[in-house]
Amino acid sequence: MRAVYWLLFGVVIAIGGFANSYDKLTETRASCGYQQMSHSDSCQEIDGSSVRVRSYAEQRSANQSEGVVSLVVGLVALVGTVIYLIIVVGQRVETRRRA
Repeated sequence: MRAVYWLLFGVVIAIGGFANSYDKLTETRASCGYQQMSHSDSCQEIDGSSVRVRSYAEQRSANQSEGVVSLVVGLVALVGTVIYLIIVVGQRVETRRRA
């Protein structure tokens, strides 16, 4: 049963990574938070006590970088899930052969 949970976890992470990367890599305009930006806007990110201000071009680049990271995380989760599935199925087949 534990294997099923890990497989579901891997699939959910992979789907989330792919969905986020698709959204970030195909957007036509930069977004700051959930707001679409215009070319004259700037984006303020507050992280604890520091504030980071990005121009439209910098924010669009950051969004695309986030999309690439999400795609890589999704691919790693998918590959890990497939490898885990192969190992679990292989162990069960081997156990049945011995019985």
